[in-house]
Amino acid sequence: MINKKVFNDTKEKLIKINILVVSSFLIIFSLFTFFYFQSITYNSIDDKLKEEYEYISMQVNRSSYLNPIVLNDPRDLVYIYKNNRLIYYTKSDYFNEYVPSEESNQTNACFTYKKGNYTFRELSITINNMKIRIIRNIDSELSSLKQLLFVIGIGIVFSIIITYFVALYLTRKALLPIENAWHTQAKFIQDASHELRTPITIVSSKLQSLLTVPNNTISDEVETIADAMNETRRLKKMIKDLLSLSKEDSITKLKVEEVNMVDLVEEIYRDYVDIANIQNKVLKYENNLKNQLILSDKNKLKQLLLIFIDNAFKYTDKNDEISFKLDEKDNQITCTILDTGIGIKESDLKYIFDRFFRSDNVRNQDIDGSGIGLSIAKMLSVNLKCKIKPYSVINEGSKFEITIPREIS
Repeated sequence: MINKKVFNDTKEKLIKINILVVSSFLIIFSLFTFFYFQSITYNSIDDKLKEEYEYISMQVNRSSYLNPIVLNDPRDLVYIYKNNRLIYYTKSDYFNEYVPSEESNQTNACFTYKKGNYTFRELSITINNMKIRIIRNIDSELSSLKQLLFVIGIGIVFSIIITYFVALYLTRKALLPIENAWHTQAKFIQDASHELRTPITIVSSKLQSLLTVPNNTISDEVETIADAMNETRRLKKMIKDLLSLSKEDSITKLKVEEVNMVDLVEEIYRDYVDIANIQNKVLKYENNLKNQLILSDKNKLKQLLLIFIDNAFKYTDKNDEISFKLDEKDNQITCTILDTGIGIKESDLKYIFDRFFRSDNVRNQDIDGSGIGLSIAKMLSVNLKCKIKPYSVINEGSKFEITIPREIS
């Protein structure tokens, strides 16, 4: 079973981490943007004040103080001192007094201060016995910066909200394979327990029945012992298949080498032709290959083909026909394995590669098997870059087309 608490806690942690990372980036970027524009704004004001100073100093040097000084920007306020005595000033409605008091002892520098409800930026320069103060109201610039800060704040809030929903979506999408894996694992354990329980129960019941007749000889209980041995063999094969599934590394790790497909299939044919004769079945083999060589993992490829051949023998009766054929097309080899056995329902074809899946008609006929073989075949085909296409008609037979690449890339 899936531990919902662990899953939900993991999801919440991922969402929090995503929001924290994005929020931190947004805040840092926003602060950088704000302070950057603030610096640009103040530098621009300071440059304008310095330009104003240059313009005023030119007029002071060549004119009488009785003539009004012309300003580049009418918003600027100018106060000129000589020997600490005010000799020129511009009238202003900002201040109660006609000359504002000095808010800083800094000279030859720009600084900011407040007077009442107004904020000013001042450039104070002293040269020899003359001092020039240029003052500008910067409330409009500060208002723009406040609006920028407000917009940035709103943007951060909306971005965090959007990030939450995006993180929620991405986290769900990222955890979906894990959730599916947990579901698959839980189902695998349940199915394995169910499949293992049946042979164990049969063996146990057979052994218990032997205990009820302690005076019987082995020959008297041959059938009981044979049934127990059959179930033991079935249990052994099932455990072997389960180990094959669990050792995924042994399936995914490939040893690529040059493989002669004709030699490989003929080797399988020779192994099964005697079995076909014993079971009164017809085994056919057809080779249409011109180029017989491929680059693949010989052992894994043989294991893949054996699973389908073994199933073909398992699900056919006396006088049924089993054939496999080799063809080539578009730099690929197609191995077709065909039988005239019991077939598979069309509705079951999409489930045949699921672990422990067995069709109802197979279970009803009590055909030996664990339902694991095709799961292993699917894993092998993925790693060998093969494609499997199943075709089947119930009570008429099955066909599996295995497309094998010439070379594993």
